[in-house]
Amino acid sequence: MDKTTSAADKLGANKDTNAIPQSNPSIISSAGAIGKQFNPDGAIGQIGQKVGGPFSKDGAIGSQFDASKDGIAGHVERAVDGPSNPAGSAQQ
Repeated sequence: MDKTTSAADKLGANKDTNAIPQSNPSIISSAGAIGKQFNPDGAIGQIGQKVGGPFSKDGAIGSQFDASKDGIAGHVERAVDGPSNPAGSAQQ
């Protein structure tokens, strides 16, 4: 586990206000009101899919917004909804 994943886990583990993130996700998690807009089928994520290339969900930039991968979104997900991360960040 790298240092940023470990740090995100520590932040998420201290979240006592969101004991059940799947039922009550943070607004910036991939299931939250704002975060879901960045998913490939969300309002913002669809733009990246249409542009394609590095902005697609598998591209160098677009993949950073996929909470199930070990990029920026995955670390945010772990920090706001805890290390269990329903989206599966850093899981192989």
